[in-house]
Amino acid sequence: MNTLRLLLVLSALMSQAAWAQLTTEDTEEFLADQFDPYLTPDKAVNPTYAHVFKLLRPNGTTKVLALKNSKVLLKPASTMKIFTGWWAYQEKARTDAYLGQMLRDSVNSMAQDTLVKLGGTEAMKDYYINLGLTVNNTTFIPADGSGLSYANQSNCAVQIELLEKIRRDGDYNTFKRLLARPGLNGTLKKRLLSLKGVVFAKTGTLKKTAALSGFIEAPQGTIVFCVLSDYLNTTLAVERARIDNMVIKNYNLAR
Repeated sequence: MNTLRLLLVLSALMSQAAWAQLTTEDTEEFLADQFDPYLTPDKAVNPTYAHVFKLLRPNGTTKVLALKNSKVLLKPASTMKIFTGWWAYQEKARTDAYLGQMLRDSVNSMAQDTLVKLGGTEAMKDYYINLGLTVNNTTFIPADGSGLSYANQSNCAVQIELLEKIRRDGDYNTFKRLLARPGLNGTLKKRLLSLKGVVFAKTGTLKKTAALSGFIEAPQGTIVFCVLSDYLNTTLAVERARIDNMVIKNYNLAR
């Protein structure tokens, strides 16, 4: 009986751990199989991991804390919504309440409707080229406004360029609060609870893709970061835990 009770307790703890990683992106809408136009035999069996963590100090100096495959194109999943959201915010195309719901809860229909309202993917590319981002077919290929399509491609380098632009904008403090935050409603509600109040980010989920991009307010300054993990051969819960550990590690590096 004691053995049975122990097994039940362990099973419950494992279930709680998996539940703690669930987000509003864990639905059939995000996890459905799709045709991947960029799939190759190598990608089918080998995950690709990319990340950048970059510290922006108050005095204007910067330091790269971690870097891997920053220029490799991968599916950005819902981190694409940062591109849609910042564009809409700057153009005053949506209210803050609308963008907050779109970004925190990762609402695909709201993001796609916003993209259409702003003029579509070609207009998005033109907007960010004019903003000074390195946008071309080797850095950023938007297929929708939500990141749901497997045809979307981005690398971490261009995402970091955008995050730096946002950080240096006068509306940064307002915009960052539209993103998901640990412990609050949204896709980070059950994640990164040890960094409550200092992480502002956009999650990304597809069936074999996990992503997280945004800002970490650290003692030495603001860390802008992008993590894209694609063609996963493990569970989303395992990969999210790995990503969260990276966020915590790099926050500690900037203490």
